[in-house]
Amino acid sequence: MIRLNIAGGFSKFNELRYFFKLIPEIHDICKITVYDGICSCAWNGGRINRDLPADESICQYYYDNDISIALTFTNPVIDISDPVGNEILKRFHRPGNVIISVNEYLLKYIKDEYPEYKHTRSITSFGKIDVPMSDGDFDRYNRLETMYDYIVPRCEHVFDDRFRKLDQSKYEVMLNDTCVYNCPYYGEHFKKIAEQNRTYQRPWQQASVSEMSNIEECWLSKQSDIKPTSFFNPDLEDIKTRRKYGDNYGMDLRPNQISELIEQGVSNFKLTGREMSRDQYISELRTYGYGIISAISDK
Repeated sequence: MIRLNIAGGFSKFNELRYFFKLIPEIHDICKITVYDGICSCAWNGGRINRDLPADESICQYYYDNDISIALTFTNPVIDISDPVGNEILKRFHRPGNVIISVNEYLLKYIKDEYPEYKHTRSITSFGKIDVPMSDGDFDRYNRLETMYDYIVPRCEHVFDDRFRKLDQSKYEVMLNDTCVYNCPYYGEHFKKIAEQNRTYQRPWQQASVSEMSNIEECWLSKQSDIKPTSFFNPDLEDIKTRRKYGDNYGMDLRPNQISELIEQGVSNFKLTGREMSRDQYISELRTYGYGIISAISDK
């Protein structure tokens, strides 16, 4: 069975509930996990914290429908004594739930103290990569396979010939990465986002909204130490990459690409979208929900 990990477990709950009613057959072909960053925890990464409580009625809805919950503890810098993080770990510790992380000390701590969790290595841990995949990239993936249940690979590597030589069952492939192909800001950007969650308990209230927005959205190039330039348009870069790579373009997958990955042994997929509007998010859910159904039907 395909495992599908969907963004917005708490921030997009109403939209997700609508999606599950719209396409109920998704439960017949996919084991669903939903992920989010909750309770303004300093361990969170991937996006700047919002005031997002872990509503017990939402949790119960997921458990009643055999849907697992994944927690985005992807901050690279972790204070293991953080009371909020430890309380969340206790509360969600049950078979099927998942911790998404990058800090390997946190990984060991959770494995020792909370053994029921599954573990995913976040894509946010991959900064500079080589395209095509280098020996160093390949060796890093191999090492991570020994440590994690799932690994979210950089999308630029998913259709690389060497990717097929990795353990396909370990990889959770992103269906709709919204970043630019081989973005020069990738690792730097996620580190800066994570820093806000350590610095502020309520980032959007304690700092300016414009500052947080500029950090979180596609980067203003003058903030970057890697590639300073006066203008950077990700949409234009995206169009050029599509024209260059065609079906080897791994950032926004089509049903035939999903089918190809399933055929070679990939069974875990991830759908992003926490920052999307309601209409955009539902559109992505519909597109990829039906896309997965189509990919499996074609097998």
